[in-house]
Amino acid sequence: MASEGEPVQQPVDQEPSSAGAPTDGLPPSTPPPLPDYQKLFEQVKDKPCRVVQLELEHEKENRALRTKPHIIDRELQRVQDANTLEEIHIALEETGRNLQQLGIFSRVDMLVSEDPEDDPEGCTVRVDLQEKNWYKVHAATYIQGGESSFETGFGLHNASGSAEHVVATAEYGTENSSQFSLSYEQPRPAGLPLTVDARLQQYLRNYQKASSFTETMRGGVVSVKSMDGAHSLAYELGWRKLADPTRLASRAVLAQTGDYLKSALRYSFFFDRRNSPASPTAGYALKSSSELAGLGPGAGATQYARQQLDAQVLVPVTPALTLSVTASAGVMLPWGGDAPLSRATCIADRFFLGGPSTLRGFKFKGAGPTDLRRPQRSEGGADAAAVPTRRDALGGDLYTSLFAALTWQLPHKAAQALRIHTHAFVNGGNCVQVAGTGKSMQDTVREFGQTFRWSAGVGLVLPTWFGRFEANYVHVLTQQEHDRVKRGMQVGFASSAFM
Repeated sequence: MASEGEPVQQPVDQEPSSAGAPTDGLPPSTPPPLPDYQKLFEQVKDKPCRVVQLELEHEKENRALRTKPHIIDRELQRVQDANTLEEIHIALEETGRNLQQLGIFSRVDMLVSEDPEDDPEGCTVRVDLQEKNWYKVHAATYIQGGESSFETGFGLHNASGSAEHVVATAEYGTENSSQFSLSYEQPRPAGLPLTVDARLQQYLRNYQKASSFTETMRGGVVSVKSMDGAHSLAYELGWRKLADPTRLASRAVLAQTGDYLKSALRYSFFFDRRNSPASPTAGYALKSSSELAGLGPGAGATQYARQQLDAQVLVPVTPALTLSVTASAGVMLPWGGDAPLSRATCIADRFFLGGPSTLRGFKFKGAGPTDLRRPQRSEGGADAAAVPTRRDALGGDLYTSLFAALTWQLPHKAAQALRIHTHAFVNGGNCVQVAGTGKSMQDTVREFGQTFRWSAGVGLVLPTWFGRFEANYVHVLTQQEHDRVKRGMQVGFASSAFM
């Protein structure tokens, strides 16, 4: 052993170290180039290759899964049927996507390796699955239709191993609205690329503040949806009751009260090419919703056809500035019987206008047709003439809403992390009745064009997954008689068909 400060001599028979020596003409500090895996894959992707061994990690680790084996085997079958490396690669991607769509796995990992028996045409696939918890409790608060609500729910997910989801929810609103539901959802039944959902529900919706009536519905909904959410077909059957608890409803609303059987078939189509669903800055989206009600015996009182279209286009002007245009339009017409247009549509199914979601600068349901409420009665029985009488919002059968805005990102990092941005906007819309008015279609279209409402303003926007929280300063440009406007500051959640 050499002492401190004494040089260490290498044995004469040891070759000099190659560290630092040039390798293939490359400088000493340059690492060897990495192989081009994509190029190598292109060279061998079409050669024969098959899966000779499929290893499930939970079986090797003696870790039991709740999911029934035939569900996993059904999705892995396409991997075993592949005959080339490229087919195996495509099959693994599709299998992983299908397993994630079941909504019961927190992790899906797959690895392809060479066959341990050195079979040049064989490979081994290792699959590692981690399941989510079998139960889930959730609670949330949100604002919808001008009412704050609290929702709580309990769900059982894959409890029986069939990838099913059973969820019970209860919801209470600040205006005494409530909703209770029990749903059963089965994704990919028999391996089909769709989701089947059945739901029993009972809800009470309180519209007394704007329209002097309450709606109670007891029934069920059965729906079939594509896995990507682009298509949805639903059938709703329920017993509906419209009531006037305050006994102050206008004559137009009072004529709508009573019990009805609702039997409706709905189809929805959603096409989304935006770069982000919550805070998009580029792209376009289209949504269509069609409904045909009054199917079957006993549902003749609510026979109508309803169509709504929503479209959004976003054009980036600069990296921080975006122009967005959103348009919504709908029409609802009764059908069946003689002279169907002489029969008014149900107020609970009509379109309403006003509020941060449809027409900023106006209160919720503050624009559109109205009718005078019945006067209040004093204790002596005389009319309370000194008390101003409000009007009921009636909604309309023909509706449109237009919204154009320039949005720009704030320079602060905290605001960018929260996706808070500012916008300057122009908002317009209108809503008129078509059926039951005694007017011709030509007069209705003329009224629709002549009574358009417009507003403009600036504000701050905080995107969330359940709506856009907006704080706007709004100036109303045009309004009509009996509209309820909200000039100046307007704060609230703006829901959208594209959220």
